[in-house]
Amino acid sequence: MRKTVLACAVPATAIKRILLATLLCSYVLLIMSCQPNNRTEFIAAPVSNSIQPGNRGIEIDTIRLDSINTSSFGDSFIFSDRLVFVDKHFCTLSFFNEEGKFLSTKLGQGGGPHETQIGRIAAASKTEDNQLLLFGYNLDFYLYDLKEIKLNKSFILKHAPTKDAELSYLSPFIYTNQYDDMVFRVFDKSVYFNIYAEHPDFNILANPRGFLEQSRHIREVNVKKQTSGRLLAAGYPDSYMKDPSKHVILSGTSFDIDNQGNFYVNYDTDSLIYVYDHDYKPIATFGYQGQEMNTDYLAISSPQESRKNYRSERTNKGYYYWIEYVNETKTLFRSYQKNDSRDGMQIYKDNTLIEDIEVPKGLRVMGYIAPYYYSYIIPKMEEEDNSLIVYRFKLNSTSSNH
Repeated sequence: MRKTVLACAVPATAIKRILLATLLCSYVLLIMSCQPNNRTEFIAAPVSNSIQPGNRGIEIDTIRLDSINTSSFGDSFIFSDRLVFVDKHFCTLSFFNEEGKFLSTKLGQGGGPHETQIGRIAAASKTEDNQLLLFGYNLDFYLYDLKEIKLNKSFILKHAPTKDAELSYLSPFIYTNQYDDMVFRVFDKSVYFNIYAEHPDFNILANPRGFLEQSRHIREVNVKKQTSGRLLAAGYPDSYMKDPSKHVILSGTSFDIDNQGNFYVNYDTDSLIYVYDHDYKPIATFGYQGQEMNTDYLAISSPQESRKNYRSERTNKGYYYWIEYVNETKTLFRSYQKNDSRDGMQIYKDNTLIEDIEVPKGLRVMGYIAPYYYSYIIPKMEEEDNSLIVYRFKLNSTSSNH
């Protein structure tokens, strides 16, 4: 049996409309494929919170370090049970014992093997194999043997971005290093530091939703290969999405890395702490809001408003400004701003909040020399007294289970 096929003539005008519609759809699909997706790239483990009330009677001692010639602008770390102050302007390393007694000063500007030509130090970090990595303001890195204070390696991170790469949120070239509150951590053969975006076409004011969903916050540089690595910490938590204009000024990130390579990530105004493994896969999410925090953040709608209110917002509003994991005791510390005269500090053990105490302004835990936890070294900043000081305290068995 033969089948009969009926053919219908299609008017030329209809064919033109079909072709135009097809071309238009293809164009729209092409444009959409070139844009970042509209879903946030922020990832996190489910929230799991617990509190184990501890003994609130932690006593914090203030140790005044022996007087040295210093700019008072610096960083610090612990090396072989000694406190080391890194003067970022003078480029010196000053060593003190745990009671603040001055021992020696090393490094300094110069061309010798035990000196540095860095100019000014942006950040410093002790490595796992007892070397010191210094970071300059021109993406320059200097690796020193800490025992002999001798230069082992130096390099400048070079790049040749294309025009397209410069405009991609996946490119490191549109990000700025977070020098004001820089975190600088070395793990394995790489270093990690916090970054933020202020590109004219990619920032929280120009494109709030895209910025909050796609921007990166941690940059990786492979020191061994002297090359750029991953861009980590994509997007922001949900708390930032509700009213982006109130997070323009307080949109920074801090983090720490434990000796297993796990990341502990903290966002300025978010009460949660996010934990990831070294491949940046979510492990845990926990955390509580600090006490007596002023969270009435000012809505900002322009760069002019941001510049005008930047100092007052960061001085008067509550936010979480530092996080530190102490490997020796497996204890996590998070510092936050409370008011003009005092700050707060939360202490977590096994993802459980065991303390939330009031601490002196600017106290950030640096490390551990048994039986004390030590803060980063800071200037006293009193009238006619810029002495360097360090805070220290113990955690008794009730609060730390040690």
